[in-house]
Amino acid sequence: MYINRHAVLMIALTAITACSGTPESERIAQNDDGKICRYEKVTGSHIGTRICRTPEQIEKEKQDAQEALRTLQRGRTNNTN
Repeated sequence: MYINRHAVLMIALTAITACSGTPESERIAQNDDGKICRYEKVTGSHIGTRICRTPEQIEKEKQDAQEALRTLQRGRTNNTN
């Protein structure tokens, strides 16, 4: 009985780890022109889109996102209405 439980556990563990790989959204490649490309899934779609950006654009988007998060956490927006 112990061997059967152990075998089932090993098969289940193997099946779970075999399915884990690099997600498509994390596959990154660099072009000859210095742009970094990655596949990103669009909301509502299972098909990835190839998006290429320069390192400067990536850093700017990261800073903008961090600033937006800080603004939301403070509970203020730049709404002048």
